[in-house]
Amino acid sequence: MDARTEVNRSWDLAAIIVLSMLLALFIYAVPEFPGRIVIGLPFILFFPGYALIATLFPEKKSLDLIERIALSFGISIAVVPLIGFGLNYTPFGIRLDPILWSLIAFNTALSVAGMW
Repeated sequence: MDARTEVNRSWDLAAIIVLSMLLALFIYAVPEFPGRIVIGLPFILFFPGYALIATLFPEKKSLDLIERIALSFGISIAVVPLIGFGLNYTPFGIRLDPILWSLIAFNTALSVAGMW
């Protein structure tokens, strides 16, 4: 598989990484930016599940697009509270910074694993 095919295959996971970093930039640089909500909702409700599904089912033909999207929402709704629950037992607690950076790390790690 050449590099162009690899980029075409994993553009969605690269977009998750870029949008996650862009959200962190907006949160810290422009706190009152309304785009925080536009990027923040998929960041919490879609990206973690999509990255996990892309890691578990790396081939696009293994799941239809509708199945992939539906599972992404469902798994995100299950995974994000578990990450928050784990953060509750750390010294960081449940605040904006720990949740933001743990979800960025989760999304990035699973997106890179899905690309690989």
